[in-house]
Amino acid sequence: MKTKNILLGILSLITFATYAQTEKSQKVESKTAVTELKVETENLDELKNFDWNMVKEMFEENDSEQEITLAFAYVNKSEIDKSKVRVDNFEMKLTGKKADLDKMTSRLKKSFEKLDEIDRQKIKN
Repeated sequence: MKTKNILLGILSLITFATYAQTEKSQKVESKTAVTELKVETENLDELKNFDWNMVKEMFEENDSEQEITLAFAYVNKSEIDKSKVRVDNFEMKLTGKKADLDKMTSRLKKSFEKLDEIDRQKIKN
């Protein structure tokens, strides 16, 4: 009888010990989001011919309420410009929600079109 009780006790301890060591693993999924795009260039043609589809692809994983920033900078390295019209260093920066991405890109496109007109005037003079 003692042996039965000892064996039953040992089996019980082994059973409880194995169940106590099992752990349910939880998958932790971290989500990352791109919140800012900054393009800096020394060439105005790069800004005029920018690929706007890339911007949509870049922010497509973001939530529609996520704050994003689009920034474009031009650095004029030429120290002497003999024309009457000169485009100096500038930066355009728009911040808004991802849902307004189309509005933000259309504003920037219009700004770059106006910049192109100014650059054409510079070439004519």
